Amino acid sequence: MHTPFLRRRGRRFAFTLIELLVVIAIIALLISILLPSLSQARIEAGRVKCMSNMRQIGAGLTMYIQDHGDAYSPMYNVVGGVANPMARPDGPIPWINPAAGASWTSQFAWGGFIAPNPEPTFGTNIDYMKHDAEARPLNKYVAPTAVGKDIIDIYICPNDRTRGFSIISGSSGFVVDQEETFNSWKSAGNSYAINWFWMNMYAGTSWGTSAMATHSPKMMRNLAGGPSSRFIVIYESLLHKLFDPVLENGGGLQARGWHRKWSTHSVLFLDGHSENRFMDTRFPRGPGWGIWPDRK
Repeated sequence: MHTPFLRRRGRRFAFTLIELLVVIAIIALLISILLPSLSQARIEAGRVKCMSNMRQIGAGLTMYIQDHGDAYSPMYNVVGGVANPMARPDGPIPWINPAAGASWTSQFAWGGFIAPNPEPTFGTNIDYMKHDAEARPLNKYVAPTAVGKDIIDIYICPNDRTRGFSIISGSSGFVVDQEETFNSWKSAGNSYAINWFWMNMYAGTSWGTSAMATHSPKMMRNLAGGPSSRFIVIYESLLHKLFDPVLENGGGLQARGWHRKWSTHSVLFLDGHSENRFMDTRFPRGPGWGIWPDRK
């Protein structure tokens, strides 16, 4: 008698269309939940790096002031009462850093590097395209080994999303780009601008480099001691445009800061500390901060 050969026949499993759609829906739901968190984490990491940059710049600025601040001289030489654009900065803060052969003076060449993708409005005819890394006053303190066209990480904010800025002789276009297509560090070699608009306190919104040279010593004397902890000296470059028209009774602009919060910006104070804080940028001063000195 033969025992019949029994063979198991394997069962085939397959997703139904409904099951597949359910899986896709679950994946889509998880992505929608996780992506905002991941995006926020990236923004927060960028904010932390930005503030770290500013703290290091602040330490360098403090050393620069200690080396140059005993005599509160103008930020560059004045010959016969006329500012000499060919002279090197010699004052307690390098508000500007004129360059031979450049038609434009910017708010960026106190530090930074040669822009890898220069702002087309000025091309290479502006100070930040003329100065090698070693020719910028603050670089001696924050990036002493940088030379030539070296890109210096400390001047790059990961959340920098601004292209376009005002210049001392007028204003150019201004773009805030949510997709981060544009960056100040790419177009100007620096994410951070130096505060020029303390000059609006002395001369309104119409002034030039000679007026800055005249008023700088007095302004700096007024900031000695406690007031330095409230005076903003360097900020994310977006603020340079927002503060451009500001006067005593207002006139400035407001926008979402680089780190995606309304009117909240990264700033460095004259005493060397930095903050990411809310400021009503329509005005030159607020609680605990100011782009103008406390008194004339």
